[in-house]
Amino acid sequence: MTMLKIFLTIVMLSMFASSSFAKKPRKPPGVIVGWRYVPAPVQATFQSHVDGGKVKEVQKETAANGAVFYSAEVKGTDGMWMKIYVTDTGTFMKTEPDNARNKRKHKPLFGG
Repeated sequence: MTMLKIFLTIVMLSMFASSSFAKKPRKPPGVIVGWRYVPAPVQATFQSHVDGGKVKEVQKETAANGAVFYSAEVKGTDGMWMKIYVTDTGTFMKTEPDNARNKRKHKPLFGG
């Protein structure tokens, strides 16, 4: 009987421990929007801030206060990725490097 209690105790503790080590939920990403559905003022602002790079993906997001904005992932001419944030009226908000994508950059296996 004591072996059964010990076994059940271990099982219960492992169940509680596994949930405490789980990853925290991520912020839900915005909705991916096709380029033709992005408003013209937003497109113009993106094009003026890409510096010769190419817009690869645009997401429509909503802030906590209900404001709608667009974020674009841009691959620069130097191969580095950056994110550009623009309001739904076309007002530029900010630019930041996409560090997660820049760190995943392919490194050669041999000789490099």
